[in-house]
Amino acid sequence: MINVTKQYLQDIPILEVTAAKHSSQPLPLVVFYHGWQSNKELVLTQARKLARKNLRVALPDAINHGERHQTVSQIPSFTFWNSIQGNLAEFDAIIDHYQQKGLILNQQIGVGGYSMGGMTTSALLTHHPEIKAATIIMGTPNLNAYAQLVRQHATAHHLYIPDDLALLTSWLDHYDLNMQPETIDHRPILFWHGTEDERIPYTQARDFFDRVHTASYAEQVAFITGYRATHLVKVPLMNKIANFFDYYLN
Repeated sequence: MINVTKQYLQDIPILEVTAAKHSSQPLPLVVFYHGWQSNKELVLTQARKLARKNLRVALPDAINHGERHQTVSQIPSFTFWNSIQGNLAEFDAIIDHYQQKGLILNQQIGVGGYSMGGMTTSALLTHHPEIKAATIIMGTPNLNAYAQLVRQHATAHHLYIPDDLALLTSWLDHYDLNMQPETIDHRPILFWHGTEDERIPYTQARDFFDRVHTASYAEQVAFITGYRATHLVKVPLMNKIANFFDYYLN
């Protein structure tokens, strides 16, 4: 049996998912992030698969999403980047909560996510060496390239963007895994991306992998290509993600 419990860490709504018989015991922790205009409930299937591997799973609602839903700014991508920035700012609070309760077994911490959640994961890797394993699913590690793509699209479609949007989101430079790939630091990371992804270009993730995978710090980085796959996660991939975290955290 799988337990799903709702809790609030300050103003962060979280679903915690565990196997019922282990819910009060220390377990490896996986923080798993949903995608853009999604919510924590929509990644429960993935969380249940992780929990069946005797992992504790925390599913937060990002700022502007789920229980924290807000109107999306008319400035292209502004709310999107704000949501990722919120995930980054709140990560320590989530980890501290479980550490203080003594619920993280041997400091085994994993992070993963779909789409925007995958981009959150790549950004967290640049500043959090306590993360032991990560999955970046349909997300780009090249935050600046994606931001530039959005700005170009907005310009081509005559949408308003402020002249200083790049400056307003300049924090991306400090969290862009593409700019500091050495922060991977030998950790196991699983990428998955579909070749026909209509939202986040396959080439951004694949080009990053091709550039770094021969470096010693990236010796445990793996890339799975979803041939002809779109921006969608199916059950076999969920199983691979669960097996990945089981292998590296248990």
